Amino acid sequence: MLRLLIKDITVEKPPNQKQLLVHIRWQGGACTDLTAQLPLNIADRVRYPSAVVDEVRELARHLSDGEIADQLNREGQASAKGLPYTVKIIQWIRCRYRIPPAELKRSEELTVQQVAKRFGTSDQVVYYWIEHSVIRSRRLNPGMPHWITLRDTDEQKLREWVSKSRRIQPAS
Repeated sequence: MLRLLIKDITVEKPPNQKQLLVHIRWQGGACTDLTAQLPLNIADRVRYPSAVVDEVRELARHLSDGEIADQLNREGQASAKGLPYTVKIIQWIRCRYRIPPAELKRSEELTVQQVAKRFGTSDQVVYYWIEHSVIRSRRLNPGMPHWITLRDTDEQKLREWVSKSRRIQPAS
């Protein structure tokens, strides 16, 4: 029945716009113009708003990824897909928007590389000491760096270990 009323329909998409213009020409000569919004593409649907990215950037200065996710969930915010925030989502946001992790290392703590340099060994030797509880380290989450606190007795014990060992090769 509409075919009897409509003479023709023209659809145009203006450049750089997310809508269509629909021109309907009726049999009597009248014209009607309509606009129809195009659905967002998948990249735009799952993109995080700048307000969320800015909040993650601000929270990442002093909180770990898990604490950021908890904070956003407590505020009632949902991820781009409508799910609660997780550590993985926060890590993805930080990676995508180049947000550095929080510097949660205490001033008295050393990195693995600093301990290796101090004793003239490789990083693998330091990881061995951590795995076998020769030295104590603190780590917030898997994948985060080890932060090592050395006591005077630890330092003396490790220096003796390195000097007496035939397996530990000096770091190159």
